[in-house]
Amino acid sequence: MRPTEIIIAHQATDFDALGSMLAARRLYPGAQVVLHGGLNRNVREFVALHEGELDLVEAARCDLSGVTRAIVVETAAIDRLGELAEVVRRPGVETVLFDHHGGEPAEWAGRAVTSDDGALCTTMVVILGERGIEPTPAEATALALGIHEDTGSLTFASTTLRDVEALAFCARHGASQELIARFLHLPLGDEQRALLTTLVDVGETHDVAGARVLVAGARWPRYVDGISTVASKIVELAECEALVMAVEMEGRVFVVGRSRTPALDIGAALAGLGGGGHPQAASAIVRGRSLEAVQRDALAALPAGAVQVPLARDVMSSPPWFVDDSTSIEDALDECRRRRTSGVQVARGGMLIGAAEREDLGRAIAHGLAHAPVRGVMSAHVDAVAADASLAELQRALLHSGMGRVPVTATGGPGPHPVDAVLGVVTRGDLRRALRERTAEPPGGTAGELGERLVALPGLEGLWDAVREVADGYDGVYLVGGAVRDVLLGEPTFDVDIAVEGDGVAFARALSSRLEGRVHVHEKFRTAVVLARGQRVDVATARSEHYERPAALPVVEHASIQRDLHRRDFTINAMAVDVSAKGFGRLVDPFGGAEDLAAGRLRVLHNLSFIEDPTRIFRAVRYENRYGFAMVAQTRELARACVEMGLVGEVSGARVRDELVAILSEDRVGGAVRRLCELGVDAEVHPALDCGEPVAALIGRIDAVRARLAPDALVWQARMGAISRRIPGDELVELLERLRIRRRDARVVCEVAVVAPRLAAPLAAAADRARVGELLDAHPVEVAVAVAAGDDERAAAAAELYLEQLRAMRLDLDGTALRDELGLEESPLVGEILAELLRRRRNGGVEGRAAQLAAARELAAEAVS
Repeated sequence: MRPTEIIIAHQATDFDALGSMLAARRLYPGAQVVLHGGLNRNVREFVALHEGELDLVEAARCDLSGVTRAIVVETAAIDRLGELAEVVRRPGVETVLFDHHGGEPAEWAGRAVTSDDGALCTTMVVILGERGIEPTPAEATALALGIHEDTGSLTFASTTLRDVEALAFCARHGASQELIARFLHLPLGDEQRALLTTLVDVGETHDVAGARVLVAGARWPRYVDGISTVASKIVELAECEALVMAVEMEGRVFVVGRSRTPALDIGAALAGLGGGGHPQAASAIVRGRSLEAVQRDALAALPAGAVQVPLARDVMSSPPWFVDDSTSIEDALDECRRRRTSGVQVARGGMLIGAAEREDLGRAIAHGLAHAPVRGVMSAHVDAVAADASLAELQRALLHSGMGRVPVTATGGPGPHPVDAVLGVVTRGDLRRALRERTAEPPGGTAGELGERLVALPGLEGLWDAVREVADGYDGVYLVGGAVRDVLLGEPTFDVDIAVEGDGVAFARALSSRLEGRVHVHEKFRTAVVLARGQRVDVATARSEHYERPAALPVVEHASIQRDLHRRDFTINAMAVDVSAKGFGRLVDPFGGAEDLAAGRLRVLHNLSFIEDPTRIFRAVRYENRYGFAMVAQTRELARACVEMGLVGEVSGARVRDELVAILSEDRVGGAVRRLCELGVDAEVHPALDCGEPVAALIGRIDAVRARLAPDALVWQARMGAISRRIPGDELVELLERLRIRRRDARVVCEVAVVAPRLAAPLAAAADRARVGELLDAHPVEVAVAVAAGDDERAAAAAELYLEQLRAMRLDLDGTALRDELGLEESPLVGEILAELLRRRRNGGVEGRAAQLAAARELAAEAVS
């Protein structure tokens, strides 16, 4: 066979490579899939089963001298192509690369398609779907096996939503679940079992980046197929977070790596050996070196795979809080509920002596022990972890403790510990959030890229240098809230809100001094505003909040950045960016806000969010409208439930006003108005407030008229008038007073709501142009805009005439001219004459100053006679 186009992958072909090659052949129908360097055992058996269907050929059976195009999948490392690397390097050969391992495309690739998917098969499935190409059932099965293999059946941290959707695509196109189960988990053969036993016996555990890594090596007299399967089995059997396994066979050393911890990227670690792979799985083949030398090199290379992940100090809840061991179980449970924690720390005489789980407290009360002391149900296990403990160490400590929490001290160790030495507490929830954080880059890029975007923000020149300088000595300094959201979205509007772990007021004073500015301090809330060089920086001490009752203002306490973010409204606002010198640009995202931001999702952080602060419903509606986001189903149902409980009506009028004004001040509000109606929020503000579809359409017409004919008209006031049209006048006045809307704004709202509908009939019946002007002159321009947007066509035409012509029409003289030139005294007569002149002017008469003066003389004479 002498192919001109070939599709190849790395040696020791796995299912991700096989499935991707089959998909590439559908994209390049004239190309031949060429196998080389051996197949993994499960792949070889799959190929044998489908031998007559897949049309694969061994490289040894091909004459590759006439190749003009080489399509390479699943590796950008040309050395992993073995003898076929020469074909790819050959002058005149067009090269195409499909890869999903990130980084820059290979220099040798003429064209490259790269992705960050968990499996390359996912990328290929997406391309097939976009082009309307349907794989055969055998191809779909191979693609599905590739996705399962490279994502750990969707369990690896690198798994993406596209991987999940790609598996569904494969299932829809006939992927065999029976074959997937069969080839994904092949039983070990006799030789594989013997090798596994040897490697487990000789393996040694090393600590790398806080992770326990098993390093094992063996010489084997015969070639053993499928050693990657052996590696996976060892990881399942051994108590380790990662594995590096080296086996010398047939003059080569085969190295396989596995990692189950985000703290170690095994692909990066084995790259130094010429290998490749993913953070969770990688391999290499080394020639010309002894087993011992390769093991030493692999062990030395492991630190290169260390990934900066959160430590105990980063994920702990702080500051810690304690109850005395004599506190009643009932009071301890009340404190848990108030602080929204899963348990309490118990102290006696200034020492931490135990902890009690919330569930145990509740069960004790059910047994009639509400007034018993909490020490009766506490666990006395109080061993602490060190502040620099890794996530893997935290996981082991929580498992060993048997409780849902473990204290954090500077150095860790067995208890008891002085309460003053306890820096914080790590709960199962804290650990889950840390483990759930995506390893992929946020929408704004890496920490370095995020830092560059901050520095490039206009109007903030010099600020970040000052912040980094002042931040030295503080536990943490972060840009927080909507500012982070806007940076990630690339929004031009930008407010600087800084949260400080420590004394925020002291930080603000130091920053003000560094910038030679002024500072305004609010001691009660431990917040401050720094004004310098035309910049405003809001500084707050990182804090947590709890609510004594629904819709009440929160009670504030100092806290860590994680707890500070936990008090916020939505995941997209619960992110922070480290602005200290040490970690500048690092994104802190414990609740998946960046992922929600990229997907356009709006999620609350917990189920009581709207109950504690119903104004968050207004904010959710505003964000949906502004960014084109959508509340996830649960968040939407929680909002609706809060409304049905009547809690919106318990919010103070001023807070409701602020939220309504914010919504109605957006550029476009149709979607927001409809959503307020859908959730029933409008009726909670007032039973006759109407945000339904007809009113949303009316607001759209009002906005169009305003933009075209009256850009100076007030915006939110006119829109609020539109949604208030069904409210009786006296009740509307009461509502606006309850909302504490300023008198001049309230007048506009009332006139648009009450007067504009009443003017429609007289405007439609107006005898002349002057009458139209007389009817509308006495009212704010927003009334004319509302009438022009109304349903009465004749009235709307009259209002448009007013806005286009009559409103701006002026006389060429004024009262002073009448007094000076006609000798009139100051009297009502002067105003009457001017009014009549304007009436004639609007009806097409008295053009020019001379004509107007002559007419005024006649009118004055008639009045005297």
